[in-house]
Amino acid sequence: MRRAPTEPTAAGWRLLTDVPADAATNMAVDETLLEAYLEPGAECRAPTLRLYGWNPSALSLGNGQPAEGSHDAGYLRSEGLGLVRRPTGGQAVLHDGERTYCVVGRLDRPPFDRGVLATYKAISAALQSGLERLGVPTTTAPRPEAVDRGPVCFNVASSHELLHEGRKVIGSAQLRRGRAFLQHGSVPYLADAVRLGAAIGVEADGARFTGLNVLLGRRPSDAEVDVALIAGFERAFGVEFAADTRTLAENERVQKLRCWKYLSASWTLDGKLKSSGVAR
Repeated sequence: MRRAPTEPTAAGWRLLTDVPADAATNMAVDETLLEAYLEPGAECRAPTLRLYGWNPSALSLGNGQPAEGSHDAGYLRSEGLGLVRRPTGGQAVLHDGERTYCVVGRLDRPPFDRGVLATYKAISAALQSGLERLGVPTTTAPRPEAVDRGPVCFNVASSHELLHEGRKVIGSAQLRRGRAFLQHGSVPYLADAVRLGAAIGVEADGARFTGLNVLLGRRPSDAEVDVALIAGFERAFGVEFAADTRTLAENERVQKLRCWKYLSASWTLDGKLKSSGVAR
């Protein structure tokens, strides 16, 4: 019998470290975790940190991003790359050799009860601490001027995103629903501007972003990155983690959301869902 999610303590966060999964599954898991924080009694639940990868690699679009002009369907098919629309906003990201983080929690209790930018800043501090443990020093991006961001996430750094010598290292996006939030982000190993541009269908500026392979001179293992990021969150938030796995009920919800929403062409291409009671 699967055990229930770890009951939160004053200092304990739930930790999920997942093996790489397809794009639809990854987005369904993240949204399932968010939904749990909207249930009755969830106001006492400690935050969750999830770390995961992508197999096969995929391009993700932001929630409100037009699909037209933001992906090259022919290139994606030829390269065996998936396509998915995130529940969060922002621009297109190519998840091709990376570790992805996801933080989910309540907005009516510390440490995430101080506004959108404060949440980004707090999580960025944890990520920054984790990267420092890997040997990658970073700075935080200032609030950008109003510019045409275009369809490529890594071409422009948002407030509090992390930079190394002016080049973006991690791209993040956040969703707030009721009194809960979800923030997830890409920690790329690779920084292939040509491949990214081909997947999106527009030029990507390789001078604006980089990956851990370049910064470390080698490809780190997923386990190495996980250890560093977990330590960064523990240090930044003064917490301990309780390693956990998803419950049977969570896995059932993941499968419903995966099939009904994230594999739906209407959601992926138009950002709309057909009326159905299956996954509600």
